[in-house]
Amino acid sequence: MLDVSGLAFAYDGAAAVRDVSLTVQPGEIVALLGANGAGKSTTVRMIAGVLRPQRGTIRFEGETLSGAPSHHVVRQGITLVPEGRLVFPQMTVMENLQLGAHIKPRGAIAALVDKAFALFPRLSERRGQLAGSMSGGEQQMLAIARGLMAEPKLVILDEPSLGLMPIVTQEMFKLVEAVNKTGISVLLVEQNLHQSLRIAHRGYVLEKGAVVLAGTGQELLANDYVRKAFLGH
Repeated sequence: MLDVSGLAFAYDGAAAVRDVSLTVQPGEIVALLGANGAGKSTTVRMIAGVLRPQRGTIRFEGETLSGAPSHHVVRQGITLVPEGRLVFPQMTVMENLQLGAHIKPRGAIAALVDKAFALFPRLSERRGQLAGSMSGGEQQMLAIARGLMAEPKLVILDEPSLGLMPIVTQEMFKLVEAVNKTGISVLLVEQNLHQSLRIAHRGYVLEKGAVVLAGTGQELLANDYVRKAFLGH
């Protein structure tokens, strides 16, 4: 479905991504893991068309997307839910969701909102509430639901558990699984390796802008390097 090969990107001459290759198959949750500064967010911004790769190729369902603008990438079926939630705080839950469906025909939006509320019942209760007045966990739910309003085939979630309390973090990973069970592939960017690898079909570990390990979620959880470097045992 998604085939990324040899991506590289530098900010003002400082390499953020040196060599990243990865694949996502239909129906998979694939985790992209690593410490702060490993190049995870830069990688997914290139895939989403926010940044233009300086080297490498991105193909999605056979079409080359390397360097394509983000609005084209969304229309092809990839949405990015960025790090930090970035909901529109002075707009209601409903208005945020409607913005997420800007590429859809107006007549289709009500049904898409109903689907979002079915997956995220708490948002239905908050539909008229200003997004900025909600808790961090609720804002993250809204950010994901807004990303799904474009009906993506692949959704990229960049650090969805960042800044959330442990109990809310567990709920967030359950929601990621629920999204995947609707048939949407997920590329999950996370620092929380343990929770990510428990739900991921496969994963890639980035270090200094390059993939250093790849395998199934269970293989990576059992890997000595991963356990020592990231899990502390």
